[in-house]
Amino acid sequence: MGAGCFSIFAVLMTLLLIVCGVAALPALLVIGALVLAFSLIAGVIGIAIRVIGVLLLCFLALPLAIGMFGVAIAVTVALLHAALPLLVVAGVVWLVMHNRRAVPVTPRA
Repeated sequence: MGAGCFSIFAVLMTLLLIVCGVAALPALLVIGALVLAFSLIAGVIGIAIRVIGVLLLCFLALPLAIGMFGVAIAVTVALLHAALPLLVVAGVVWLVMHNRRAVPVTPRA
């Protein structure tokens, strides 16, 4: 990487000055100022978007998620409540089928 202590950018600016006779420093300062201004504006917009996102998350998404969780629990409880009599009947039938005594068959004479 041994290109000496000159950067490629400095070499290009020197060549531009020699070939075109144009001093590039004022133009570079203007371009740098524009880049700085745009990057500051982008940073402020980025922070504003993050703040808006956090506010939407706190005041819209979390209450909506909590509400939907409540609805899911209510629907689950309602379905279990409706299925409870069927489960009781199935349990009783199972108990009767598995715990009945075998009736001995008497042979006919």
